Amino acid sequence: MTELLLLVLVTLLQTPPATLADDVASLAASTTNEARFDALTALLRARNLTFTVEPFTIEKPLRGEPRTAGRNIVLTFGAGTEEIVVGAHYDAVRLPDGSLSKGAVDNAGSSVILVRLADAIKAESLPVRVRIVWFDMEELGLLGSAQYVTAHASDRITAMLNFDINAYGNTILFGPSERTDNGSLRRAFVQTCAVEDAACIGLPQMPPGDDRPFIKAGIPAISIGMVGAIEAHQVWLMMNAGKEAGLAEGTSPQIMRTIHTSADTPDKVDEERMAAMLHFALTLVRSVARR
Repeated sequence: MTELLLLVLVTLLQTPPATLADDVASLAASTTNEARFDALTALLRARNLTFTVEPFTIEKPLRGEPRTAGRNIVLTFGAGTEEIVVGAHYDAVRLPDGSLSKGAVDNAGSSVILVRLADAIKAESLPVRVRIVWFDMEELGLLGSAQYVTAHASDRITAMLNFDINAYGNTILFGPSERTDNGSLRRAFVQTCAVEDAACIGLPQMPPGDDRPFIKAGIPAISIGMVGAIEAHQVWLMMNAGKEAGLAEGTSPQIMRTIHTSADTPDKVDEERMAAMLHFALTLVRSVARR
């Protein structure tokens, strides 16, 4: 018995801890969104993170996705009458052939970052309540986040941070960057960029994300993504410059040719850059929580 125990201990010691890329791969290996839910909740359980599941339903299947039942995953930390929501969607899009995208960049990377973020703040004493939420059915029209806003209409949500597409790159995009109703949140974000010495570009209009139902409800919100420097400027032009963008006809940033395609695979993930975004997210959440 002692020899067996020793063998188990040696095996455990020889097994390296899972990396951020490993965790992304565990979600990307899923062939259904139900399996992505299982993979994500397994990561939470492995870190002893207690979560709740908030189910919801839609009337009929949409965009090739066969299911009508969705599930948001929620972790709650801290206490107080006010709360901050930190979110990312975990579902992946259906491709034209009916298969599920690997969804590594969109949005397993951000989902995994929030798992590690939750693990980092679980023992902290926070002056406000922080809810970390993994939204379902974002790819069907931001349905999970819209459902969350409706279900939590009585909560005093003072800010929402949405993480979408954070698997590689050296430039952080954030927005909407010019709304007057998120001034305090935007200042906290810009200050975090300075503290972390991060290259950040504000977009007046970001691509559609789970921040939008919160903005619609009058809640200050910012969406956050990370790509390469050239792509970042191309995305700014694509989303905000209209006919004056100057992009060659038919040209689109590499990120737009990766997400929602069969190319959105785990080999696109950059472990070092994900770790940098995790550190940035941790600094940002602490800053917003303590303002």
